[in-house]
Amino acid sequence: MTVQLKDRGEVIAIQWIPKYTTLERLGHWLHTATFVPLAITGMVLYFPFLQPLAQGAAGEFVRMIHRVAAILFGLLPIIYYIFQPRRLLLHIREFLPNKEDIGWLKGAPAYYLLGKHEAMPPQGRFNAGEKLNGLVMMIAWAVFGITGIPMWFGKGIIPPEIFRWLVIGHDLMMIVSVCMFLVHLYLAVAHPLMWAGLVSMRFGVVSAEYAAEHHARWFYGPKRAREIYEAKKRAAAEGKH
Repeated sequence: MTVQLKDRGEVIAIQWIPKYTTLERLGHWLHTATFVPLAITGMVLYFPFLQPLAQGAAGEFVRMIHRVAAILFGLLPIIYYIFQPRRLLLHIREFLPNKEDIGWLKGAPAYYLLGKHEAMPPQGRFNAGEKLNGLVMMIAWAVFGITGIPMWFGKGIIPPEIFRWLVIGHDLMMIVSVCMFLVHLYLAVAHPLMWAGLVSMRFGVVSAEYAAEHHARWFYGPKRAREIYEAKKRAAAEGKH
């Protein structure tokens, strides 16, 4: 899809390519809509200075919100699998690390802080940072289910020592996932290099120019992306001498 824009009398053509399906975008926003109340109510139950909010009728309301959000949070990947199983499996395969991810993570500070993306190893539809976020959220989904369901229905039945470890695992996963969510939120909303992420999650498309620069493995294919990357490295090395 190509869109033409007029700027000071000049016509600018922007080619858009699809990145997410409607169901994927809906699932992303519903995931956010369930994760945020889960995090807020979880912190009310976790932090000692918020304990007054976890007592009495207010505490029961907080727990109800937490459990309703937990049910919806747990159902989302299952619904996605029912309607688009091949896309879900595609996502999981794309989240698996490859040898270029290590180089990308090493260059990430300069990429995010200084905007130096030219020398970054070519990435697929998701870069290494997005993969890391996706993997953390998939692990969080599993850990929250494994620990949360016994905590909900097993209190007084499960031995206290096991119950304590379930709580610890649940809390640690909450801390990790909330930290990852905050980083993801900042990059999606505020970081100048990541503007395309918010556009793609709103409209399902990303510009071909952005995809070629930041997701070359996806745009060109692995072989061609590697050739372009090596050519850039040689040109940079020659420029230094």
